[in-house]
Amino acid sequence: MKKLGLRTKKTYEKYTKFRNEGFLANGCNLCKKNKPIKEYKHWRIINNKFPWDRIAKINHILIPKRHIVYGQLNEIEKKEFDLLKSTYVDKKYEIMVEATDGIKSIPSHYHVHLIVVKDKI
Repeated sequence: MKKLGLRTKKTYEKYTKFRNEGFLANGCNLCKKNKPIKEYKHWRIINNKFPWDRIAKINHILIPKRHIVYGQLNEIEKKEFDLLKSTYVDKKYEIMVEATDGIKSIPSHYHVHLIVVKDKI
């Protein structure tokens, strides 16, 4: 069995099943209808369907509304991202994590994980 990483065994198995059934190959799961927790002009915050629940009490994802990688963000999107980081994100979350390309399941849509850490890890 592969190393679980930041997911519990149950969440990792659910995630692995999802991947093995090819759902990640059927379009971007970040673009699909995910009810936003919070929505802005260029960004939205969504729930992580496969959270890093070994460490996180809350694991949301901040994504641009456009399906793009970081290098394709325009100046307006970058400014709103910086504003969100320094206001809403700083007040609601403890950690903001950008996974490296080696572990991203959806590398073609820029996203960052917003984490509130469990009291006990």
